Amino acid sequence: MNLEEKLIEEISALKEKKIALALDFDGVCKLFTEHKHQIMSTCLFLNVRQLQRVPFEVYAKEYVYINFRSKDFAGKERFLCASALADHLHSLGYDCKLDEMSRAVSELRAAGKKINAANLEPYSNLSQVASMLAWSNEVNENLERLTELGLTPGIKSNIFDPYLDKADYYIVSTATEESIRNSMLKEGIDFIKRYYAQDTCTKAEALTAMSRAGYEHVVMFGDSVEDTRASHTAAANVGSEEKVIFVPVIPGAEEESFVYGGRLVDCVMNGNIAEALQISKDRQGKFDGREAGTSRSAPINIRS
Repeated sequence: MNLEEKLIEEISALKEKKIALALDFDGVCKLFTEHKHQIMSTCLFLNVRQLQRVPFEVYAKEYVYINFRSKDFAGKERFLCASALADHLHSLGYDCKLDEMSRAVSELRAAGKKINAANLEPYSNLSQVASMLAWSNEVNENLERLTELGLTPGIKSNIFDPYLDKADYYIVSTATEESIRNSMLKEGIDFIKRYYAQDTCTKAEALTAMSRAGYEHVVMFGDSVEDTRASHTAAANVGSEEKVIFVPVIPGAEEESFVYGGRLVDCVMNGNIAEALQISKDRQGKFDGREAGTSRSAPINIRS
């Protein structure tokens, strides 16, 4: 049984409603993005010392590019992005190529395996991989200390409360599943069917499997370029833009975004799919150029 088959089997067993609401975590469920990437970028610079050969302003700018804008890596697993960042900076002329890490990533990808801590552990005898694993552990420890960030304003009243009895909820994220589950449980959010994060699958894989598991419609809420891509990829995979519909959560206008998101969900619930698609299209027009990480150069200021 391949990954897609496993996901479909799992989701089919979880499915209770006809509609699934899928939400990114960072920037959607909680305004976590800037805190997270400030921690990630700083800890990476400290742990992977080859990156310290790069002027920090260059490092910061290219960190945002890889993690938020690049076609191949935006929104992907943290280890993959970190390795890609080193390769990218090397291509710009800086002496920071991580040959050992690149080899480990290449071998795992060739084997069809996720680029996560568990799969990198067999390579931990390599100093560069060990540095990456130490970085990831430090990131996780620091993220666990961010305990007082509440839910994003507007999400509970517009997205959670109105549809608890009408839709199944999923979180799709590039974070780690345990950390985001604990963060949501702290807010009393105990109705999430499943957390799909970098430990298990990509966002596009999760959304595709939800649709193929029998949901009539999957509505995806996201704040980044990668969220848009994942939604459109999943819709293309199942051959229908009506099956996977994207709701942009615009950085700095989250509450307004959830109001429009609620209207879109109402349309889906009532069978007004053409109107739902029009709301999605209109909001994506306003979203373009305002996605997370679009116009600032440093991870501490990744909003537009």
